[in-house]
Amino acid sequence: MTFYPVFLNLRGRRAVVIGGGAVAEQKVLGLLSAGAHVTVVSPETTPRLAELAAAGGIDLRRRPYRSGDLAGAWLAIAGTDDRAANAQVWAEAEREGVLLNAVDDLDHCSFIAPAIHREGNITVAVSTSGKSPALAARLRQRVARLIGPAEARLCELLGELRPELAARVSDPHARTALWYRIVDSDVIEFVRRGDMEEARERIDELVDELVRTGTVYLVGAGPGDPGLITAKGLEILRSADVVVYDRLVAPSLLAEAPPGAERVFVGKRPHGGGADLAQDEINALLVERARRGLTVVRLKGGDPFVFGRGAEECEALRAAGVPFRVVPGVTSAIAVPAAAGIPVTHRRLASAFAVVTGHECEGVSNLDWESLARVPTLVVLMGLSALPEITARLLAHGADPDTPAAAIASGTLPTQRVVVATLATLAERVAEDGLEAPVTVVIGEVVQVRELLGAEPLGLTLPARGLVSQP
Repeated sequence: MTFYPVFLNLRGRRAVVIGGGAVAEQKVLGLLSAGAHVTVVSPETTPRLAELAAAGGIDLRRRPYRSGDLAGAWLAIAGTDDRAANAQVWAEAEREGVLLNAVDDLDHCSFIAPAIHREGNITVAVSTSGKSPALAARLRQRVARLIGPAEARLCELLGELRPELAARVSDPHARTALWYRIVDSDVIEFVRRGDMEEARERIDELVDELVRTGTVYLVGAGPGDPGLITAKGLEILRSADVVVYDRLVAPSLLAEAPPGAERVFVGKRPHGGGADLAQDEINALLVERARRGLTVVRLKGGDPFVFGRGAEECEALRAAGVPFRVVPGVTSAIAVPAAAGIPVTHRRLASAFAVVTGHECEGVSNLDWESLARVPTLVVLMGLSALPEITARLLAHGADPDTPAAAIASGTLPTQRVVVATLATLAERVAEDGLEAPVTVVIGEVVQVRELLGAEPLGLTLPARGLVSQP
């Protein structure tokens, strides 16, 4: 059974509780705290309920339930162990249109009471649809460790600022984005230190930034596995107004952006399909969205500054006077070999490594191939189409044909595939196996380590046997 979660306004409404034991007392106290006018029907009550009745806090009827007790009630709770009595109360509640919760009797409930954690104006309710109240209670305890007095003080501050911010930021969409920027920022750290004045000043800074112009964040999305984005990158993505993303960004990562955020694809399509935006068009897009006062996240595969043209975009933003921030990402140059069980350095085998892009390896090249042929570990990104030429140039400049080499397709993803060969045979093996881009190539003695570790060609979204230390 699936329940619809809702918070009820009970202030001034009549609520009836059938039963007078400890469970009923707990329910009565909760109803009173919500402002309800409570009637208790029970022959016997706890001392606390008796005190409340004597003080006029509740209306007490010292007798068993009888038909008609729910007249005029908006909500009722049956807090007894008597299923037969619950059935009678249920019949009246259904007839009179009264919401009813029968404690530990799901068949006679039109609503269920969740486990609740309250901290100031923050209320978090946890429900297991009546399956396990004990589990709900434990989950509530975990929530309580996450939400404390600082969050309650922040909530109070934000409530005070709502009218002011509504006046300063008139556009509803921009204002919504601003609220997310505030709650995702470091304002909470000032509140935790008890420095409310600094918290207010920090919020003023965020508002001023938005009013002047938006900010562009160049965020590294990692090599493919959506779990490899940094915590800071994910935090910023979740507050984006606009997400400008590449082809290799995972759909599940895009889903982390707010539902109303604009999503703009600017990646290169495989095999040249479709119309790709030129880099100057992407630069213009970032500037134009930021000048609307929006928070723009330029989500780039890997790291923005490792063959991602991030520096070019920063130059364009700076020239246009648009604020920008760079959030580094996990580069595929290191992560993809690691996901295949290949370290790019090794104390015995490689004390240095070089990273090149395959786009620099086709046709006329400015790379120092003689030096690259001597590098202990060479990593080539985006080198699938140029692989025959890459291996031929390395061999022509003195590299050992028997040097171990590997090509990793769709690294870190469940579809990851690995081909291991030698420098002389790698291009032929890759063609035979039909590997498709994106492919990362690793050349060097470190490729041997994969076999020593017993690694299998599995992405990080799947278990990698042999790579986890055993106790």
